Amino acid sequence: MNNRAVGRFLIACGTLLLLAAVSLVVYNLHRSSSAEKASKEKAELIRQYINSNVSTESESSPTNQKEPSNPQEPALSQPEYEPEAESSEPLADEALELDGEFYIGLLAIPALGLELPVIRDYSLEKMDIAVCRYMGSLEGGDMIICGHNFSCFFSDLYRLQPGDEIIFTNIKGQKIYYTVGWQELISGWATGDMPAGSDSWDLTLFTCTWNSRSRVTVRAVRNE
Repeated sequence: MNNRAVGRFLIACGTLLLLAAVSLVVYNLHRSSSAEKASKEKAELIRQYINSNVSTESESSPTNQKEPSNPQEPALSQPEYEPEAESSEPLADEALELDGEFYIGLLAIPALGLELPVIRDYSLEKMDIAVCRYMGSLEGGDMIICGHNFSCFFSDLYRLQPGDEIIFTNIKGQKIYYTVGWQELISGWATGDMPAGSDSWDLTLFTCTWNSRSRVTVRAVRNE
């Protein structure tokens, strides 16, 4: 093979690599855009459900209870929720079913301008819709939440500083406040390190780095 043929071959390889890189960027941008749209839709539905549920409980209290104007008229149906009995771990947190997925609440990170719905169970497919409970529970004080490093999810997680606030609102409308304690980088292969030290933190958020070799991990402590 002469030098000219080698040059053409190298140019062709470079072009193919460039096209592959561009295709990957476009694909990731599409995934991120779809995830942002789905996340916002579900967050709004969860907020509506929580607001409706809290309002209904207030109106049905003994001091404010009213008879319906038409007893024969069926009540408006609410989205169903059910205890997480089928989960691999015993969880007290309740979940709201939306489009076949179960959501346990909203995760707010004011410093990053985020409010995200949280899916009860983890899988790679579910992570394209919202952030997910990786393991643990709110009641147990060992909840771990994972999310893709999309711009609409956890891409800026590394920016959180000790003292920043995290708020989790469960399906019943109860708000649980946390304070960021510290941040650490955990190897993608050290899966046993993610739940480690749960006696010193109450909530963990993590996402992968751009090369997926490590996990940006934020530990937070529940406010008393």
